Amino acid sequence: MARLPHLYARDIGIASQQFRAVGRGGGKEPKPVDNRRKHARKLRSDLEQVVSQLDEIRKEQASIKIPLKQRGMAIAIESREDNPLFVSATSRSTTQGLKLLTLQVNPVDPQLNAQFNHDLANFFVTRDTFKSLLTALGKYENWTGAGDDLDKLFADDDSANSRRPSNFKLFESAAAIRLANLRDFWTDDIGKFPRRRGETTWEVWTRLDYEDAFQKALGALEIETDGRVTEFVETAVRNVRATPEEMQHLIRKSGAVAELRSASAFASDYMSASPDGQQGMITSLAQRLVAAPRGAPRIAILDTGVNPTNELLTASLPRARCYTVSDDWDISDHEGHGTKMAGVALFGDLETIPSGTAPIQLSASLESVVVAAPHGSEDVPAHDAIQKAVELVERQEAQRVFCLAQTAVGESEDGRPTSTSAALDKLVYADGKDSRLFCVAVGNVEHSSTEPYQIVDYIERNRRHGIQSPAQSLNALSIGAFTNKLNGKRPLVAPIGDLSPTSRTAQEWVARAARKPDIVMEGGNFEVDPDGLFSRPSPRNLVLTTSRMAPRNPLAMTGQTSAATAAAANLAARLMARYPQFRMETVRGLLVHSAEWTPAMLDQLRALQQSQLTNDPWGTLLSRYGWGTPDEQRLFTSSESAMTLIVEDSLRPYELGDSNQVRLREMKYFKLPWPTAALTALNQTEVEMRCTLSYFVEPDPHAIARNRYDRYPSHRLKFDLRRFGESDIKAQSRFNALEEDDDSFGGMDDGWIAGKRLSGNGTLQHDIWRGPAYKLAERDGISVAPVKGWWADIRRSERYRRRIRFSLIVSIRVPEGAANIYQPVNAAVRAIVPV
Repeated sequence: MARLPHLYARDIGIASQQFRAVGRGGGKEPKPVDNRRKHARKLRSDLEQVVSQLDEIRKEQASIKIPLKQRGMAIAIESREDNPLFVSATSRSTTQGLKLLTLQVNPVDPQLNAQFNHDLANFFVTRDTFKSLLTALGKYENWTGAGDDLDKLFADDDSANSRRPSNFKLFESAAAIRLANLRDFWTDDIGKFPRRRGETTWEVWTRLDYEDAFQKALGALEIETDGRVTEFVETAVRNVRATPEEMQHLIRKSGAVAELRSASAFASDYMSASPDGQQGMITSLAQRLVAAPRGAPRIAILDTGVNPTNELLTASLPRARCYTVSDDWDISDHEGHGTKMAGVALFGDLETIPSGTAPIQLSASLESVVVAAPHGSEDVPAHDAIQKAVELVERQEAQRVFCLAQTAVGESEDGRPTSTSAALDKLVYADGKDSRLFCVAVGNVEHSSTEPYQIVDYIERNRRHGIQSPAQSLNALSIGAFTNKLNGKRPLVAPIGDLSPTSRTAQEWVARAARKPDIVMEGGNFEVDPDGLFSRPSPRNLVLTTSRMAPRNPLAMTGQTSAATAAAANLAARLMARYPQFRMETVRGLLVHSAEWTPAMLDQLRALQQSQLTNDPWGTLLSRYGWGTPDEQRLFTSSESAMTLIVEDSLRPYELGDSNQVRLREMKYFKLPWPTAALTALNQTEVEMRCTLSYFVEPDPHAIARNRYDRYPSHRLKFDLRRFGESDIKAQSRFNALEEDDDSFGGMDDGWIAGKRLSGNGTLQHDIWRGPAYKLAERDGISVAPVKGWWADIRRSERYRRRIRFSLIVSIRVPEGAANIYQPVNAAVRAIVPV
């Protein structure tokens, strides 16, 4: 079967002249209080008790010359029992008036280790805000509901058209108002909250427009910080060393703190195993290597360092391309992990390289940055280390992929964005210009010689062990591990093609998190101990790679999600070398688009469907294995019976409307060059189509503290295919309310493997359709439309003026030899004139 290059087009989408998203209905209402006057008086009493402390706090802030308009304090508002707290959708820490800092839904009671049955919100208030609140509360107390017709009932309480008093829904749903305490600012796992009196390291999130006030308070209280500040659109994050008492004073004195979390730094899982008698191959192998040509892609290893004197690495890693994020650390590999990753990233598994004398042409070269502190050295905060690493390697201009097989220990493992994952999202987005590609490990279940991996954890494929930060990053390519290793006579933990024993999963992530991992790569296997309860790494079933102990011991064994991540970086770099015109959005998308589930993974799906232990078997499959492991033939090439078309395009999602509000601006429709005749002739033959939409977003991590997951990304995109039997106009009208629907018939959108319910939260949407060829013949139109994110809220940033890039990848696969679907599409692509 001849291997053919993928088909490629750019800017062929047709933008809508006008666009209005199809509506989703009205908003919810708080449950009415029994006695509004009594309720209002209680809230007024709370508010007046709190305001009595404002003058004292303002004097403290005046003593360090904080500007008058910035002086204020944080209050906490609790919702009524078993009722949500209604906070305006547009309320943010940067808006005028009542400034929402955090909103926690049913937070955990630290004493009982159980959830409260109320919501808790922190707001920052000034003297003027207090006056406005008291005035609004008076109007709320005296409001009788006159003229509150059905249209007004569902209006936002802050809407100019609403007849209700300002903040009506907030007052109606609130039970108590009080001064915010230290724990109210804690948005991390409550089990990590500092409980000892002594100094500890906090991750402190501050409002960006209060940076000067925060610095003044730090100086006045003589409190130290670690590392550099990481800035986002409305917040800044840094590590601060302080006692709980000092932190309380810092919050009060600065008025700048928005939230607190536990601090983190990068750490790697160490696996020690030696290869069996492989040293003799080194010299002959080194002589066969042909270094990558000048200008070839680079793989930046962000790890524990790399030993560039290893005979297999030296031609690909000049010492001048070895860096460290701290001047106090050496550039050498202090643990051995980074050199192992370098070998896998450059060669893959050395055991798979054919023997002989034929030259081995390398596609990429290496760079190394030490981001994890050597033993006994002071850590660099993970969010800071990752930014410094990018700055160091980008002193030299090159096309590169970043390999991050380190995890930010100490950050949440439930899928919520953290400082490090948000910093990674920001780096990948790269201000919407030259985006970056990061391959990131999902992390491993902890194990050691004294606490080995337990077989019982494998039964549910590590369900209780959540993927580690920063692999929850929306923009990253997140890598888990599976194994095809089944060597030797000892019993092994994983069946061939199944999850590598310690690979973490997202099975218990919060529902609003994106599905991860994206793909899985080889991570090796473990041997079962004689007791049948525990296991250990199996040297014969790991990945052969390079060692930092060269020249004495130039080879080593590695595995788990670290090795899998380096292997993914290898694939990405080879793809970039073959198709240098592809954007990073495309490279990431193709690695997922070409992935396949192994028979063992599909066996697990069938077992889940039969067991009824979950109501979402497909979701569990994706949370364990992602979309499977890339098929290299499909990744790099098309064929006559398996055609892949890549379309790179852009659109402008927002504009400023007549009312001076940011609104959605346009969608794009792609009339694809389709092999209609060939598909029609195949009639009832079952065929497969895959669709992948890949794009990057700019993050606002503080949105999560306000319980607005939908406002973490700057924007979102979604795609939809024209259905069998419907017109192009009908296909577009599902997204665009301004399209004139001609009422032509549109069939059911069945045949998808996973369904759109699994694709809405990430920035990499992929699905597989299977059905009769004659139906696919008419599915030649794709809509790509925007969904609102935080760019629509912060008008002063003027992000609504920006265009955003995306890659749309579509492939068709028919039975081999059944039809030539490649050539008609190739001819049509060549004839296309970009719009």
